[in-house]
Amino acid sequence: MPTSCRQCRRPFEISKSDQNFYDQVSPVIGKKKCPIPPPTLCPDCRMQRRYAFRNERHLYHRKCDKTGKQIISNLSPEKPCTVYMNDVWWSDQWDARTYGREFDFSRPFFEQFAELRAEVPRISLFQWFSENSEYCNYAGHVKDCYLIFGSVYAENCYYGSPYYSKNCVDTLVVRDCERCYECVDSRKLYECIGCRDCHNGRNLLFCYDCQSCQDCIGCAGLRQKQHCILNKQYSKQEYQKLRAQFDLSDPKTHTSLREKLRKISLEIPHRYMQSAQAQNVSGNYVYNCKNVLDSYYADRSEDCRHCAQVVDLKDCHDINFTEENELCYEYIGAYQNGRTLFSLFSNQLHGGIYCDACYTSKNLFGCCGIRNGEYCILNKQYSKEEYEKLVPKVIEHMKKTGEWGEFFPGTLSPFGYNETVAQEYFPLSEKDVIKKGWHWHNEQESKEQYMGPAAEIPRKIEDVTDDICQKILLCEVTGRPYKIIPQELSFYKDMGIPIPRVCPDERHKERMALRNPRKLWKRSCQKCQKEIMTTYAPDRPEIVYCDECYLSTVY
Repeated sequence: MPTSCRQCRRPFEISKSDQNFYDQVSPVIGKKKCPIPPPTLCPDCRMQRRYAFRNERHLYHRKCDKTGKQIISNLSPEKPCTVYMNDVWWSDQWDARTYGREFDFSRPFFEQFAELRAEVPRISLFQWFSENSEYCNYAGHVKDCYLIFGSVYAENCYYGSPYYSKNCVDTLVVRDCERCYECVDSRKLYECIGCRDCHNGRNLLFCYDCQSCQDCIGCAGLRQKQHCILNKQYSKQEYQKLRAQFDLSDPKTHTSLREKLRKISLEIPHRYMQSAQAQNVSGNYVYNCKNVLDSYYADRSEDCRHCAQVVDLKDCHDINFTEENELCYEYIGAYQNGRTLFSLFSNQLHGGIYCDACYTSKNLFGCCGIRNGEYCILNKQYSKEEYEKLVPKVIEHMKKTGEWGEFFPGTLSPFGYNETVAQEYFPLSEKDVIKKGWHWHNEQESKEQYMGPAAEIPRKIEDVTDDICQKILLCEVTGRPYKIIPQELSFYKDMGIPIPRVCPDERHKERMALRNPRKLWKRSCQKCQKEIMTTYAPDRPEIVYCDECYLSTVY
C-alpha cells in the first residue's frame, strides 16, 4: 500500500508483510485486541524520531539529586530532570511507583507522560555490570574503559564502540578485536591499524575489505593473503625489509597510507552489501540472518525490518541499539525484551507499552523507572483486572488524540537534538530543529576553566614524555581542548603510533565519514547489469558488483 510520510512528504510503501507484522504485535489486553495502525512516518523519519532520544557522547558534570555528590551524566546541569547517581538509582532507596498518578481522560497521553517523566528520577548514565568505566554510556559488562559508547563486553578500550573486544582505541563498531587502533566496521582483528571492513586479520595496516589476511599494508579486496603491500605480493623477507621503512610513529606515514589506500580501493570491485550466512536480506552489515530487510549492523536475527545495531532479534521492526528481543516494535536501547512497543531503554521488559527505563517488569503502560513491577499505568499500581479494563480505554482515548501507534514525539526528548545520535545520521541546523519544535543544546564552554598554555605535541611517539598526560592539547580542527590519559599513552607507545592531534569527537566524525549512509539506492551491477539495492549511491565513484560477480572476481 503506497502512502506518503507525514513529516518529509516522501512516498513509502506499507507492504502486506508489514501489515501482518502490525497485526502480530498488536497487544491483547485481557481478551481485547488493540490493533496497531500503520505508521504515518517513513522508515527514515521514524528512525530519526527514535534517535533523538539517545545521547551517547555528550557527558556533563552535575550533582546527584539524592546525595548531592558530583557525578557524570548525559543530562546537562540545566536540564529540568531529577538525576540519581547509578548506585543510588539501582538501590532500594526509592520506588518509582510512589510517583504514580491517575490517567486523565481530558488530556493527551504524551502530555501526562512528560509530566511523570519529569518527576521520576533518571539514571545518570546507562551502564550495566561495569567496573572502573565511569565515563562510558550505554555500556554493559565493560571494565577499565574510557569514553566508549554503545558497547558491551569490552576491556581496556578507549574512545569508540567496541564489542567483545580488548585493548582497542578509536574504533567504530568492531567486534572480537584486540590491540586495534582506528578500525571501523571490522571483526576478529589482532594488532591492526586503520582498517575498515576487514575480518579475521592480523597485523594489517590501513587495509580495506581484506578477509583472512595477515601482514599486509595498504591493501584492498584481498582474501587469504600474506606479505602484501599496496596489493602487490612479496616474499616474507622482502615484506619485512619494506615494512621496516614505514615509520608508523610519524603522522605523515598515516596520512600517506590512507591516501594510497583510498586510491587502491577505487580500483577494485566493491560488494554491493556486506553480509555473510544470510538469506533474503537487504541493507548492510547483515550476518547470520534470515528475512532481515532494510537493516544495518544486524547479527543472528530473523524476520525483522528497519533495524540497526541489533543482535539476536526475532520478529521485530523499527528498533535500534538492542539485543535479544522478540515481537518488539518502535523501540530503542537495552536488551532482552518481549512484546515491547513504543518504548525506550528498558531491560527484560515484557508487555511494555510506552515505557522508559523500566526493568525486569511486565504489563506496564506509560511507565518510567519501574523495576520488578507489573500492572502499572503512569506508574500507578493496579490489579490485573483493573489494568486489563483500563488500558483499552486509554488506547481508545489515544486514538482520538492521534497518539496511538506513534512513538514519543521529538518534543519529549530530554536532550537537545544536536546532543543525540539523530544529529549524526540526520543532521539539521539549529533553525530547522527549532522549527520542528524540538530542542537544541547551546554548549557553554569556557576554555579558561580547562586551559593554561596549549602543549606542543612531539612529532614522533618516542619523543613523548609521560607528563603530556598533565597537559592540555588543542584540537587542530576545532580548537577544542582535549587530554591524553595515561592508559591511552601506554597504548600509543606500545603500538608505536603517534599522539592524535584532533579531539575525540572530531576523530569520531572522521570515522563516521568513512561509512556508507544507512540508505538504499536502486542501481545495476557494473559487470552483469543485474539490478541491486545498495548503500552506494549511483553517483559514487566505486565499482559496485552484485554478489555473484563480486565473489567470482575477488575469490
